[in-house]
Amino acid sequence: MKLFQLCGIAFSIKQGPLDNIVTGVAWLRQNAGLLRGKVVEPAFQNMDATEQQELLERIRSSNDEEEKYPLLFTFDFQEDMEVFLNMAAEEDLRVNAMFLGRWVDTH
Repeated sequence: MKLFQLCGIAFSIKQGPLDNIVTGVAWLRQNAGLLRGKVVEPAFQNMDATEQQELLERIRSSNDEEEKYPLLFTFDFQEDMEVFLNMAAEEDLRVNAMFLGRWVDTH
């Protein structure tokens, strides 16, 4: 079980896909000042239980990477993503993340 605090309330959870996402979201909200860009939280957390189960079943039976998009934390900057993934590794969280590389016109 993991113990963590959100909005001043401490609680524990057992680790599963949604639990890892909830823990990651809580960390991001508590540590937003460490990041310089925006983060889009996974859509998975806003799905109802039936939708979550259907998505997990599709992911297990498919090789389509796009099926995993609802599980992604999406960062504006690679450095922010790395800070988050380092925390996740320290806390033994299983999360998915990507960053949106910015195209810069140098002409």
